[in-house]
Amino acid sequence: MRPAPFLARWQSGPVVGGAFEARLVLDDPAWFAGHYPGAPIFPGTFLVEALFQAVLAVLGGEVRLDEVVACRFYSPLYPGDVLQASFTLKEASDGRMAIEVSATGRGKAAQVTLVVAPSTVPVAMGTSTSPLAAANAGGRVLDAAFIRGVLPHRPPALLLDSAFVPDQTGATPSLRARKAITPSEPCYAGADPNGSYPRLLIVESFCQACGLLRASAATGGESIGHAVADVMVPVVAKVAGLALKGDAKPGDELEHHVHLVVRTEEGAVFSGQTLVDGRVILNVGRVVAARARLG
Repeated sequence: MRPAPFLARWQSGPVVGGAFEARLVLDDPAWFAGHYPGAPIFPGTFLVEALFQAVLAVLGGEVRLDEVVACRFYSPLYPGDVLQASFTLKEASDGRMAIEVSATGRGKAAQVTLVVAPSTVPVAMGTSTSPLAAANAGGRVLDAAFIRGVLPHRPPALLLDSAFVPDQTGATPSLRARKAITPSEPCYAGADPNGSYPRLLIVESFCQACGLLRASAATGGESIGHAVADVMVPVVAKVAGLALKGDAKPGDELEHHVHLVVRTEEGAVFSGQTLVDGRVILNVGRVVAARARLG
Protein backbone atom coordinates (compact mmCIF):
# COMPACT_ATOMS: atom_id res chain seq x y z
CA MET A 1 0.00 0.00 0.00
CA ARG A 2 1.42 3.38 -1.02
CA PRO A 3 1.03 6.37 1.33
CA ALA A 4 -2.51 7.79 1.04
CA PRO A 5 -3.43 5.68 -2.03
CA PHE A 6 -7.14 6.31 -1.58
CA LEU A 7 -7.05 10.03 -0.75
CA ALA A 8 -7.60 11.40 -4.26
CA ARG A 9 -9.89 8.58 -5.33
CA TRP A 10 -12.82 9.26 -3.00
CA GLN A 11 -15.83 11.11 -4.39
CA SER A 12 -17.24 12.93 -1.38
CA GLY A 13 -20.32 15.03 -0.82
CA PRO A 14 -20.51 18.13 1.40
CA VAL A 15 -20.56 17.92 5.19
CA VAL A 16 -24.11 18.66 6.32
CA GLY A 17 -25.01 18.59 10.00
CA GLY A 18 -21.75 16.81 10.85
CA ALA A 19 -22.31 14.04 8.30
CA PHE A 20 -21.25 13.26 4.74
CA GLU A 21 -21.37 10.51 2.13
CA ALA A 22 -18.48 9.22 0.01
CA ARG A 23 -17.88 6.73 -2.80
CA LEU A 24 -14.76 4.79 -3.81
CA VAL A 25 -14.34 2.34 -6.71
CA LEU A 26 -11.99 -0.52 -5.80
CA ASP A 27 -10.40 -0.82 -9.23
CA ASP A 28 -6.65 -0.72 -8.52
CA PRO A 29 -5.08 -4.22 -8.73
CA ALA A 30 -2.30 -3.08 -6.37
CA TRP A 31 -4.83 -2.86 -3.54
CA PHE A 32 -5.45 -6.62 -3.80
CA ALA A 33 -1.93 -7.89 -4.58
CA GLY A 34 -1.09 -10.96 -2.51
CA HIS A 35 -4.42 -10.92 -0.63
CA TYR A 36 -5.10 -13.62 -1.70
CA PRO A 37 -3.71 -15.41 -4.80
CA GLY A 38 -6.61 -17.01 -6.65
CA ALA A 39 -9.24 -15.33 -4.46
CA PRO A 40 -8.50 -11.59 -4.14
CA ILE A 41 -10.37 -9.64 -1.45
CA PHE A 42 -9.83 -6.11 -0.14
CA PRO A 43 -7.91 -6.32 3.17
CA GLY A 44 -9.96 -5.19 6.16
CA THR A 45 -7.13 -2.95 7.34
CA PHE A 46 -7.09 -1.29 3.89
CA LEU A 47 -10.82 -0.64 4.30
CA VAL A 48 -10.20 1.11 7.63
CA GLU A 49 -7.32 3.07 6.09
CA ALA A 50 -9.49 4.06 3.13
CA LEU A 51 -12.24 5.30 5.46
CA PHE A 52 -9.71 7.31 7.45
CA GLN A 53 -8.38 8.88 4.25
CA ALA A 54 -11.93 9.90 3.28
CA VAL A 55 -12.14 11.74 6.60
CA LEU A 56 -8.70 13.24 5.99
CA ALA A 57 -9.81 14.55 2.60
CA VAL A 58 -12.92 16.20 4.06
CA LEU A 59 -11.33 17.66 7.21
CA GLY A 60 -8.17 18.88 5.51
CA GLY A 61 -5.10 19.79 7.53
CA GLU A 62 -2.90 17.39 9.46
CA VAL A 63 -4.75 14.76 11.47
CA ARG A 64 -3.73 11.29 12.51
CA LEU A 65 -5.63 8.12 13.31
CA ASP A 66 -5.41 7.54 17.07
CA GLU A 67 -7.88 4.73 17.74
CA VAL A 68 -10.03 2.10 16.11
CA VAL A 69 -12.59 1.94 18.89
CA ALA A 70 -14.61 -0.81 17.23
CA CYS A 71 -14.87 -2.37 13.80
CA ARG A 72 -17.02 -5.22 12.57
CA PHE A 73 -16.62 -6.69 9.10
CA TYR A 74 -19.78 -8.18 7.62
CA SER A 75 -18.92 -9.17 4.05
CA PRO A 76 -15.84 -9.03 1.81
CA LEU A 77 -15.10 -6.49 -0.89
CA TYR A 78 -13.82 -7.67 -4.27
CA PRO A 79 -11.98 -6.08 -7.21
CA GLY A 80 -14.26 -3.65 -9.02
CA ASP A 81 -16.72 -3.25 -6.14
CA VAL A 82 -18.06 0.20 -5.33
CA LEU A 83 -17.55 1.16 -1.69
CA GLN A 84 -20.24 3.49 -0.36
CA ALA A 85 -19.73 5.02 3.09
CA SER A 86 -21.74 7.23 5.42
CA PHE A 87 -19.78 9.26 7.99
CA THR A 88 -20.95 11.01 11.16
CA LEU A 89 -18.47 13.34 12.88
CA LYS A 90 -18.61 14.07 16.62
CA GLU A 91 -16.37 16.13 18.89
CA ALA A 92 -14.44 14.06 21.44
CA SER A 93 -12.07 14.97 24.28
CA ASP A 94 -8.73 16.78 23.96
CA GLY A 95 -9.55 18.27 20.57
CA ARG A 96 -10.05 14.83 19.05
CA MET A 97 -12.96 13.74 16.87
CA ALA A 98 -14.94 10.48 16.81
CA ILE A 99 -16.20 9.20 13.47
CA GLU A 100 -18.97 6.65 13.04
CA VAL A 101 -18.88 4.96 9.63
CA SER A 102 -21.23 2.57 7.89
CA ALA A 103 -19.75 1.03 4.73
CA THR A 104 -21.43 -1.05 2.03
CA GLY A 105 -20.29 -2.88 -1.07
CA ARG A 106 -22.35 -5.74 -2.51
CA GLY A 107 -24.04 -5.70 0.89
CA LYS A 108 -23.20 -4.30 4.30
CA ALA A 109 -19.41 -4.37 4.49
CA ALA A 110 -18.43 -2.85 7.84
CA GLN A 111 -19.42 -0.72 10.81
CA VAL A 112 -16.50 1.29 12.17
CA THR A 113 -15.81 3.80 14.95
CA LEU A 114 -12.58 5.79 14.63
CA VAL A 115 -10.96 8.53 16.68
CA VAL A 116 -8.71 11.07 14.96
CA ALA A 117 -6.61 13.85 16.47
CA PRO A 118 -4.71 16.88 15.18
CA SER A 119 -1.09 15.94 14.58
CA THR A 120 -0.10 18.64 17.07
CA VAL A 121 -1.83 16.83 19.97
CA PRO A 122 0.76 14.78 21.92
CA VAL A 123 0.42 11.01 21.78
CA ALA A 124 -0.17 9.23 25.09
CA MET A 125 2.71 6.76 25.13
CA GLY A 126 1.96 3.12 25.85
CA THR A 127 3.56 0.89 28.46
CA SER A 128 4.44 -2.71 27.78
CA THR A 129 2.32 -5.10 29.83
CA SER A 130 3.18 -8.23 27.87
CA PRO A 131 4.97 -11.03 29.75
CA LEU A 132 6.66 -11.84 26.46
CA ALA A 133 8.56 -8.55 26.67
CA ALA A 134 11.02 -10.09 29.10
CA ALA A 135 10.64 -13.72 28.10
CA ASN A 136 13.88 -15.68 27.72
CA ALA A 137 12.53 -19.21 27.82
CA GLY A 138 12.94 -22.03 25.37
CA GLY A 139 10.54 -22.53 22.54
CA ARG A 140 10.37 -22.93 18.78
CA VAL A 141 11.10 -20.58 15.91
CA LEU A 142 8.58 -20.28 13.09
CA ASP A 143 10.54 -19.42 9.96
CA ALA A 144 9.45 -17.97 6.62
CA ALA A 145 8.64 -21.42 5.22
CA PHE A 146 6.31 -22.19 8.13
CA ILE A 147 4.64 -18.80 7.82
CA ARG A 148 4.00 -19.26 4.10
CA GLY A 149 2.62 -22.71 4.85
CA VAL A 150 -0.08 -21.53 7.25
CA LEU A 151 -0.98 -18.03 6.04
CA PRO A 152 -2.70 -17.42 2.68
CA HIS A 153 -1.01 -14.03 2.25
CA ARG A 154 1.74 -13.58 -0.32
CA PRO A 155 4.06 -10.64 -1.02
CA PRO A 156 3.51 -7.75 -0.97
CA ALA A 157 0.61 -8.49 1.42
CA LEU A 158 2.64 -10.87 3.62
CA LEU A 159 3.97 -8.73 6.48
CA LEU A 160 5.78 -11.15 8.79
CA ASP A 161 9.39 -12.34 8.70
CA SER A 162 9.63 -14.79 11.60
CA ALA A 163 8.06 -15.71 14.92
CA PHE A 164 8.89 -17.40 18.21
CA VAL A 165 6.55 -19.52 20.33
CA PRO A 166 7.87 -19.85 23.90
CA ASP A 167 7.45 -23.02 25.92
CA GLN A 168 4.24 -22.35 27.82
CA THR A 169 2.82 -25.53 29.31
CA GLY A 170 -0.31 -24.57 31.22
CA ALA A 171 0.00 -20.91 30.18
CA THR A 172 -2.02 -18.82 27.76
CA PRO A 173 -0.74 -19.55 24.23
CA SER A 174 1.40 -16.62 23.09
CA LEU A 175 3.71 -15.70 20.26
CA ARG A 176 6.30 -13.07 19.43
CA ALA A 177 6.43 -12.17 15.71
CA ARG A 178 8.79 -9.85 13.88
CA LYS A 179 8.58 -7.69 10.78
CA ALA A 180 11.51 -5.58 9.55
CA ILE A 181 10.58 -2.34 7.78
CA THR A 182 12.68 -1.47 4.73
CA PRO A 183 12.61 1.48 2.29
CA SER A 184 12.22 -0.98 -0.60
CA GLU A 185 8.64 -1.85 0.38
CA PRO A 186 5.84 -0.91 -2.03
CA CYS A 187 4.40 1.66 0.39
CA TYR A 188 7.53 3.79 -0.11
CA ALA A 189 7.42 3.80 -3.92
CA GLY A 190 7.53 7.45 -4.98
CA ALA A 191 7.44 8.59 -1.35
CA ASP A 192 9.88 9.67 1.33
CA PRO A 193 12.01 6.54 2.03
CA ASN A 194 12.45 7.75 5.60
CA GLY A 195 8.76 8.41 6.19
CA SER A 196 6.55 6.72 8.75
CA TYR A 197 5.24 3.26 7.94
CA PRO A 198 1.45 3.33 7.37
CA ARG A 199 -0.15 2.70 10.75
CA LEU A 200 -2.80 0.34 9.39
CA LEU A 201 -0.04 -1.85 7.91
CA ILE A 202 1.25 -2.25 11.47
CA VAL A 203 -2.24 -3.45 12.42
CA GLU A 204 -2.34 -5.76 9.37
CA SER A 205 1.00 -7.28 10.38
CA PHE A 206 -0.30 -7.81 13.93
CA CYS A 207 -3.44 -9.53 12.61
CA GLN A 208 -1.31 -11.86 10.52
CA ALA A 209 0.58 -12.75 13.69
CA CYS A 210 -2.79 -13.65 15.23
CA GLY A 211 -3.45 -16.08 12.39
CA LEU A 212 0.01 -17.54 12.85
CA LEU A 213 -0.56 -18.09 16.58
CA ARG A 214 -3.88 -19.81 15.95
CA ALA A 215 -2.24 -22.16 13.48
CA SER A 216 0.73 -22.90 15.72
CA ALA A 217 -1.58 -23.61 18.67
CA ALA A 218 -3.94 -25.86 16.70
CA THR A 219 -3.92 -29.56 17.45
CA GLY A 220 -2.10 -31.26 14.61
CA GLY A 221 -1.34 -27.88 13.01
CA GLU A 222 -3.05 -26.18 10.12
CA SER A 223 -1.73 -25.79 6.61
CA ILE A 224 -3.13 -23.49 3.98
CA GLY A 225 -0.28 -23.27 1.50
CA HIS A 226 -0.53 -21.25 -1.69
CA ALA A 227 -3.99 -22.20 -3.00
CA VAL A 228 -6.81 -20.52 -1.12
CA ALA A 229 -9.78 -20.67 -3.48
CA ASP A 230 -12.43 -22.94 -1.93
CA VAL A 231 -10.30 -23.34 1.22
CA MET A 232 -11.26 -22.19 4.72
CA VAL A 233 -8.86 -19.38 5.63
CA PRO A 234 -8.55 -17.12 8.69
CA VAL A 235 -10.15 -13.68 8.34
CA VAL A 236 -10.63 -10.85 10.81
CA ALA A 237 -14.28 -10.49 11.81
CA LYS A 238 -14.02 -7.79 14.50
CA VAL A 239 -11.47 -5.56 16.17
CA ALA A 240 -11.88 -3.38 19.26
CA GLY A 241 -9.71 -1.20 21.43
CA LEU A 242 -6.91 -0.54 18.95
CA ALA A 243 -4.84 2.38 20.24
CA LEU A 244 -2.11 3.66 17.91
CA LYS A 245 0.61 5.05 20.17
CA GLY A 246 3.48 5.80 17.82
CA ASP A 247 5.14 5.34 14.46
CA ALA A 248 7.76 3.12 12.89
CA LYS A 249 10.17 3.89 10.06
CA PRO A 250 12.56 2.03 7.74
CA GLY A 251 15.26 0.41 9.81
CA ASP A 252 12.83 -0.35 12.62
CA GLU A 253 11.62 -3.85 13.45
CA LEU A 254 8.05 -4.43 14.57
CA GLU A 255 7.77 -6.89 17.44
CA HIS A 256 4.24 -8.20 17.92
CA HIS A 257 3.34 -9.77 21.27
CA VAL A 258 0.17 -11.76 20.66
CA HIS A 259 -1.93 -13.69 23.19
CA LEU A 260 -4.64 -16.21 22.39
CA VAL A 261 -7.56 -15.36 24.69
CA VAL A 262 -9.97 -18.07 23.54
CA ARG A 263 -10.16 -20.52 20.66
CA THR A 264 -13.12 -22.40 19.16
CA GLU A 265 -13.72 -24.45 16.04
CA GLU A 266 -15.17 -21.35 14.36
CA GLY A 267 -12.49 -18.84 15.30
CA ALA A 268 -10.42 -17.23 18.04
CA VAL A 269 -9.94 -14.05 20.07
CA PHE A 270 -6.55 -12.37 20.49
CA SER A 271 -5.03 -9.39 22.32
CA GLY A 272 -1.56 -7.90 22.55
CA GLN A 273 0.85 -5.12 21.69
CA THR A 274 3.37 -4.06 19.07
CA LEU A 275 6.72 -2.65 20.15
CA VAL A 276 9.68 -0.97 18.44
CA ASP A 277 12.90 -0.99 20.48
CA GLY A 278 10.88 -1.59 23.63
CA ARG A 279 8.51 1.30 22.87
CA VAL A 280 4.82 0.42 22.54
CA ILE A 281 3.35 1.77 19.30
CA LEU A 282 0.13 -0.30 19.23
CA ASN A 283 -2.16 -1.64 21.93
CA VAL A 284 -4.73 -4.20 20.82
CA GLY A 285 -7.73 -4.84 23.03
CA ARG A 286 -9.30 -7.54 20.90
CA VAL A 287 -9.02 -9.13 17.48
CA VAL A 288 -11.74 -11.66 16.66
CA ALA A 289 -10.78 -14.03 13.86
CA ALA A 290 -13.10 -16.37 12.00
CA ARG A 291 -12.72 -18.87 9.20
CA ALA A 292 -14.27 -18.23 5.80
CA ARG A 293 -14.38 -20.00 2.47
CA LEU A 294 -13.07 -17.82 -0.36
CA GLY A 295 -13.52 -18.15 -4.07
